Amino acid sequence: MNSRKKVLLVCDKNECTSFGRLAHSIMHALEPEFDCGTIWLKTPKFFGNHSERDELEIWAPSLHVGFFTFRHPFKKILRRERPDVVLFIRPELGFLVPVAKSAIPEARCVMFVHDTFAETLYPDSLKFKVLNRFFIRDTVKSDYYVYNSRWTRTEAEAHFGTAGTRGTVIGCPIDSSLFSAPSQPVDAADRAAFREKFDIRGFKAMCLNVSLDEPRKNIETYFEMARLCPDVAFVRVGKVSERLEQIIARDHLNNVFHFPEFKAHELRDFYRHADLMVYPSLLEGFGMPPIEALSCGTPSVAAATSAMKENLEGVVPLVDPPTDAGAFVKILERVLAGENIVNAENKDKLLEYCSSASFARRVGAAILESLE
Repeated sequence: MNSRKKVLLVCDKNECTSFGRLAHSIMHALEPEFDCGTIWLKTPKFFGNHSERDELEIWAPSLHVGFFTFRHPFKKILRRERPDVVLFIRPELGFLVPVAKSAIPEARCVMFVHDTFAETLYPDSLKFKVLNRFFIRDTVKSDYYVYNSRWTRTEAEAHFGTAGTRGTVIGCPIDSSLFSAPSQPVDAADRAAFREKFDIRGFKAMCLNVSLDEPRKNIETYFEMARLCPDVAFVRVGKVSERLEQIIARDHLNNVFHFPEFKAHELRDFYRHADLMVYPSLLEGFGMPPIEALSCGTPSVAAATSAMKENLEGVVPLVDPPTDAGAFVKILERVLAGENIVNAENKDKLLEYCSSASFARRVGAAILESLE
């Protein structure tokens, strides 16, 4: 008889998204000690056409429709599988917490909270009003919470009113098997050849930014750096909106290049060949891209805000205020002059904290504590 505790994750995003990759990371972290599985809540937006059903997947035309149609099959799966712990990958799935409690009252419901941006940053957005009212609010009925940073925990407890509830900070893992430095150091000639490959010609260096087009990402400051440094290419990985196109056209930013999306190994190669990773974001629950860049051997600079300050202070230079493009440019100039801006000892400590093995220990300990 299998005496291992059973954990079922609940995820609605594919493995190409940060949440999907995180679900896989948690599965791998728990598998040695727990009986694990993932209930995939599938929609065409993230999983393509309806395929042959797996016993741990539920389909709906959209998450909004799934608000009504996921409940019954979700309850059936839980009653059949009888998990000891149901771990929800994000608060937007909080509407299923009461369903889980109804299906198996003895199980523990654990919620992974990454930030409170959907709840707090967009008070006038109909989309986020709907998310808060119908999808997120039952997050507070969870039995235990895991957070990606101390900053997120403080913000979430203040917003949800859950201070004093059971929970812990487990961080986020970096896939070091993918995001790693190349076997041979990348030199100036390698970087120039890489830029040429992607039609980024005539520039002495390349900065990189990986981000969504949201106000909190502070892309305007990145673009102001581009205006101040016309001989440097500024690459952004992320969809380009009409708003961003207008800024580029207004300021004649011929040194800005957009790539809507990359496969993971392609993103790794951009990390490796950039001279500097620039992350001026105003708010981050964790801030993965600058850490991924460091893991690839590339220096980073970030804003001295939110969880980035928590993770990166003492590792790389941080800019305060985050809208000071000139301060970011000075960091770039130091890098291009050959200065090492990364504290190697602190970087190693950060990468160890973000390693799969370290993450696995914290996840396992959290699950055991949730069962106490």
